[in-house]
Amino acid sequence: MELYILAAGATESILMDVVGTFEEESGLTVRPAYAPVGALRDRIYAGEPADLAIVTPAIIEQLQARGLVRPGTTVPLGKVGGGIAVRKGAPHPAVGTSGELKQALLDATEIYHADPKIATAGAYFLRVADRLGIGDEVRKKVREAGGGKASMQQMAKSTANAIGLTQISEILSVPEVSLVGPYPAGLQEMTTYAGVLLERTPHPEAAQAFLGYLTSPPVQARFKQAGYEPAG
Repeated sequence: MELYILAAGATESILMDVVGTFEEESGLTVRPAYAPVGALRDRIYAGEPADLAIVTPAIIEQLQARGLVRPGTTVPLGKVGGGIAVRKGAPHPAVGTSGELKQALLDATEIYHADPKIATAGAYFLRVADRLGIGDEVRKKVREAGGGKASMQQMAKSTANAIGLTQISEILSVPEVSLVGPYPAGLQEMTTYAGVLLERTPHPEAAQAFLGYLTSPPVQARFKQAGYEPAG
């Protein structure tokens, strides 16, 4: 039996590390596909067959409104905040306060983030830039990619004075970049990710078992290692 999972890019590094153990213990095969949560929502809207999704509560509500998820099956997995990154080996700018982050963004010649139309972290970063009063300046320097991990991979290839902003878990998943730090406390917003069974799953019991596995202590420890905090 094969489970097909549509998972937020912010959980990719974790699932890649823990799926194998579940397969060995259960005898099931797990086939994950990763994308920003907005893109996953659109794929589910379009009828893509899958057993479960790992997305944000806001996306789950949108899917629920269309009858595309099984009520009562949502399992919170953890929450993670946004962070600031540079290429590995590049100097780390000060980002501990709102003023420092503002100056770091103004000093950068390229700013990398996920596509705000489909990625939670990308949309949030642009709101942060607007709150700092530098939205117009930032938008002239942005380099967008479909997801946060992809944007960090792009930044790693840049030779400019580049800075990147996305979920901390996505930054930590790319060895060629370094986490400078989280958003300053006044600007930080934690994003919760949760698993939910899709209405069309042909394997509800197996999908539920996988969700239970994701809440087990060893997997939750891996979430913590990736920068997550407990969702509760």
